[in-house]
Amino acid sequence: MNRHLVTVLCLLISLSIAAPVIAAPPGSPVALLSKVILDVLKKESGKNWEKATRGQTLASGDMVRTGDGALAIIKFKDNSLVRLRERSVMTITGTQTGNNLSKSVEIQTGVVGFNVARQRSGEEFRFTSPTSVASIRGTAGVFNSSTQSDTLTVTEGLVQLFNRVSSRTVDVGAGFTGISGKNGSIVSRATTEQERQAALNALRDDARRRLDIELRDPQGKTNRLKIEFND
Repeated sequence: MNRHLVTVLCLLISLSIAAPVIAAPPGSPVALLSKVILDVLKKESGKNWEKATRGQTLASGDMVRTGDGALAIIKFKDNSLVRLRERSVMTITGTQTGNNLSKSVEIQTGVVGFNVARQRSGEEFRFTSPTSVASIRGTAGVFNSSTQSDTLTVTEGLVQLFNRVSSRTVDVGAGFTGISGKNGSIVSRATTEQERQAALNALRDDARRRLDIELRDPQGKTNRLKIEFND
């Protein structure tokens, strides 16, 4: 057989068995809202924001937003959990490769606590922001995206943190915090006690609510009493 024809046939066969990488089909569930507390909104691609309810499915391209004191817990098909804390916005994306589904959570702003199940071969779970990409194989922690930098605190496992500006990468293990700046800086250091407590709070399954009470003493002086409690 002609050698060039053999080469072409081999190429066609390899292309036919290669698994295509495509976005999950429109409307195909990637996750669901397992818990909704207070003001949580959901937005499907090309539609307006609407009130979110427990049990709603989330497809690739859907967005979730939380208001003051609110909490949304998102459960993925592999049982990974993402807790979107108050005043946060995220977009979910699913990418299908054969029978494998890779998940990406884009954080526009805010804080997420996560417990990501160990990913199968050919799958991945990523948190992204305009500044950073955190690639997670199976771990727990909190990702905080702000106007100046992204902060990743890992409580279990190992995360690879990538800075989009400088193309630099650091590994962030349990007990460490990675900070990725919009100026391209990136560092991994030991987690402070304050960061550890913030991570534990972000991994809670309840929301912190604040009650403001105005008190007036006999002299007419006004004081404000702030009380925080769990939902």
